[in-house]
Amino acid sequence: MTRASDAERSAGGRRGPAPTGRPTMRDVASAASVSVKTVSRVVHNYPFISDDVRGRVQAEIRRLGFRPNGNAVGLRRTDRPAGGIGVLAADLADPFYAGMLSAIEQVSTARSFTTLVAGSDEDPARERGLLGTFVERRLDGLIVVSADVRHDHLRPKLDVGTRMVFADRPPRRLPVDCVLAAHAEGAGQAVAHLLGQGHRAIAYVGHSPVIHTARERLRGFRAALAEAGLEPRAVRTDAVDAAAAHRAAAELLAASDAPTALFADNPRLVGGVARAIAESAAPRTALVAFDDSELAQVLGVTVVAQDPRELGKRAAELLFARLDGDRSRPRRVVLPTTLVPRGSGEGLGVALRSGGD
Repeated sequence: MTRASDAERSAGGRRGPAPTGRPTMRDVASAASVSVKTVSRVVHNYPFISDDVRGRVQAEIRRLGFRPNGNAVGLRRTDRPAGGIGVLAADLADPFYAGMLSAIEQVSTARSFTTLVAGSDEDPARERGLLGTFVERRLDGLIVVSADVRHDHLRPKLDVGTRMVFADRPPRRLPVDCVLAAHAEGAGQAVAHLLGQGHRAIAYVGHSPVIHTARERLRGFRAALAEAGLEPRAVRTDAVDAAAAHRAAAELLAASDAPTALFADNPRLVGGVARAIAESAAPRTALVAFDDSELAQVLGVTVVAQDPRELGKRAAELLFARLDGDRSRPRRVVLPTTLVPRGSGEGLGVALRSGGD
């Protein structure tokens, strides 16, 4: 158990001018009035360093813009797994993340890196624990699909050189790259498609807008209807799974002012909503969903599709660019969505054009 020396605990490190070249660990040590070994211990998150010393070293790391040389660190630390990145997904059972992870691993393997994967199950507390474990394993970088609404706890990890990219959901007040899909615009595409088929009574079935993707899809849904001078016929945000989606859709379709079209905000709800439509006496109810799935394809459901593989690929490329020394400003990449019409949103329009009821 090595503790910082009395000299290293003294306050008021030397704050000289930033070096003209790439700052080194020796520069940080000199500026913070500590040894190079102490800087190394702070960078690698060793325990038994006083808060005063750790804070002073981290302040100089930020001021000088120091970033550890990953290759050199790997050579010096034989207990550190060489060439590894961590990926934290929200739900490993979701096929969307399977596609994203496959693309990340493909990029990582091409760089001779190992990919470690974990799932938070949409639990912020579990997410924090897993991210701490990833950092303790001294991985080179992290790709995070966050279930948390706060990310302040990740700043110390950035301060000691951990590279990080957010995917699918953006960081909150954290200066890191992120890759997202155009969720609001995609929901607007779905509404525009239904409006084009003659629908005016359109309802929303989704899950809690606490999650960024759901919140953006609901925002896009409302905005597209408002642009057409309409209000949603109904909005349900309590559909956490297919069973809940079935109940919500069945209740909407049993109402006297039943919608003529339903928008399901994620593929896990498609089966439940489709079953409610099949059981309902309401004629020609249309269904459009966000995200494609095998079930949507089998049922012929029109969807707004995003590309999870492209999202994973872009996130991995951004991470490796940072590992290669890219120190440009954080980037926000937004990928487009694509409407895939399969006929499930066309019933009312066909009836109107043919003079049906």
